[in-house]
Amino acid sequence: MSSGHPSGKAHSCGMNSAFTWSYDNLCIVFPWWHLSSKNDLLIGCLGVALWAYLYEYMKYYIYNTQRHNASNVSSRYATSLWYGAQVGVSFLLMLVMMTYNGYLMLSVVAGAILGHFHWGSRVSHTHIADLSLACH
Repeated sequence: MSSGHPSGKAHSCGMNSAFTWSYDNLCIVFPWWHLSSKNDLLIGCLGVALWAYLYEYMKYYIYNTQRHNASNVSSRYATSLWYGAQVGVSFLLMLVMMTYNGYLMLSVVAGAILGHFHWGSRVSHTHIADLSLACH
């Protein structure tokens, strides 16, 4: 029995090239993170907001580690690994924004706002621009 989708697949990930509020056939970065209901959308938005929040925490963590352990070689290696993870998360957030889905875009912004409110106040604002390849 055909599922009504090409190649017999139960779902496929759609790609938008314009702003939308639709979540039909929407995947968040990975094919397995497919939204098929309003509950999936809510969970996806919360997950994306958490990603953005954690991105802000990573900036704080790197800043704090550099400030206290700048001369320690092993600490610099660890900080460099954290920085690489931070860059990876920023690129994933950029891909979320590239879904052009309003709900997901607002989730990135909301998570960044909450993360900056919580962690950004603990970082010297003159150093924030030096901490990342921010893509959001």
